[in-house]
Amino acid sequence: MRRAGLAALAVLLVAGCGGKSGKTVVIAVDAPFSKDPYVGNTIANGVKLAVSDLGVQRGDVVNFKVVTYDNGGSPSRAVADIRRAVARHAVAIVSDGTGVDAGWKIAAKANVPIAIVYDGDENLVDPVKRPNVFRVAPTNHGMSFRLAEYLVPKHLKLAFLTDDTGYGRAGLASLNHAFAQNQSSVIARVQAPSSATDLAPQVLQARHAGATGLLVWGQPSTIAEAVVAARSSGWNVPIYAPPAAEDPLVRQELANQPTWLDGLTFVTGRLTAEGGVTPWYTFESNYEDMFGAEKVGVKTPAGKTVLQPPEFAMYALDFANVLAAAVDAAKGPDGAKVIAALNQVSAQGANGDSRGFNEASHEGVVDDDMYFARFAGNVFRPVTDDALSKTLPPIVQVP
Repeated sequence: MRRAGLAALAVLLVAGCGGKSGKTVVIAVDAPFSKDPYVGNTIANGVKLAVSDLGVQRGDVVNFKVVTYDNGGSPSRAVADIRRAVARHAVAIVSDGTGVDAGWKIAAKANVPIAIVYDGDENLVDPVKRPNVFRVAPTNHGMSFRLAEYLVPKHLKLAFLTDDTGYGRAGLASLNHAFAQNQSSVIARVQAPSSATDLAPQVLQARHAGATGLLVWGQPSTIAEAVVAARSSGWNVPIYAPPAAEDPLVRQELANQPTWLDGLTFVTGRLTAEGGVTPWYTFESNYEDMFGAEKVGVKTPAGKTVLQPPEFAMYALDFANVLAAAVDAAKGPDGAKVIAALNQVSAQGANGDSRGFNEASHEGVVDDDMYFARFAGNVFRPVTDDALSKTLPPIVQVP
C-alpha cells in the first residue's frame, strides 16, 4: 500500500504565478502517467508551463503548486486521486477524464472545479447537473458529427471498430448518434477487447461484412493493432480514427512497417486559429524551451527525426490560464467563487483563440473547430478534401 501511495503521488513543480499575496495553492493533475506517458506528461507539462514565467497569461493573487497523481487509466484510482486532491485543498483538478463520471460529486461537494483536457465523452460535462466540471478538448459530439459530414458523401460502407474501454464505448455512442440519419452508411459494429494484442478476428469480421471503410475508436494500442491486422492481411481499406491516432504509441508500434500507417486519417481540434500560426509556434517554442522537443521515436522516409506537436499540453495550459484569471477575479482560491468566476472570465489560448466558459456551456473547444489530418511518412498534414482542413497550414514535425 505504501509503494502504491508513493507511485500515485509525485510533486513535479513549484512555480510562481505572480503571487502578490504569497499564498500557495495546489493545482492537481490526474492522468494516466504509467499507462500512457505521452498523455500524462503532456497534460502535466501544459499546466506547469502555464504557471511558469513562460506562461501565456499569469494570475497575480496566488502562487500555484502543481501536484500530479497517476490514475493508471483506472476509474477507481482516479476517484481515489480526486479524494487526495480535495484533501490537499486543491484549487482545481486537471484530468484526462478518467474517473470523472464517478468522482465529480466528491469534488463538487468541496467546490473544486475539474477540467477535462483529453476525453471528449459528451456525457461527462453538463453545466447544470455538473457545474464544477469543465472541458478544454475536442468533444466526441463535435468529432463524430464531423466524421459523418466528411464520410457519408464518400458513400463508404463503414465498420465501426471500438474497444471496450470507456473511451471506446463513449466514442461508439457518439458515432451512433451522429450517423443516426445515415444508418445505411454503417454496415457493421465490432467491439474489440482492449487487452487484445491481435485484432485479426475483429478486422476480418468487418471485412466479411462488406466494409469499404474502417472507423476505429479506441485506445492508441487498439488503433495500432487494427492497422496491423488490416494491412498484414492485404486489406487496404481506408482507416479513420479519433485523436488517439496521433499518440506516439501508434507510430512506435508500426515502426517496422511505417507505410502501413500511410493514409490513416484522424479527426481532432485544429492547432492554429484564424490569426495564423505565430501564436502556436510561440507556445510550442516555449514548451520546448522548458521540456525539450517530444520525439515520437520514428523517422521520416528521409531519415529525419519526427517530433510530436504538444496538442494536449495546449489544452491543459489554456485551462490553467483561465483558472488563473478566475482566481484573480474571485480575489483568492475560494472554491465556490472560483467556479462562479470560471463562467465569466476568459484568456487567450496558446493558438491565439480566446478560451472561456459560461453558464450555458462548459466546453472550451467549439464543435466547428474540428479538422482532419492524414498520415504520410510518419507525419500528418491537414487533408485537402475537407473545406476547413484544406485552409489550415501543416504543423512542422521535423527539426
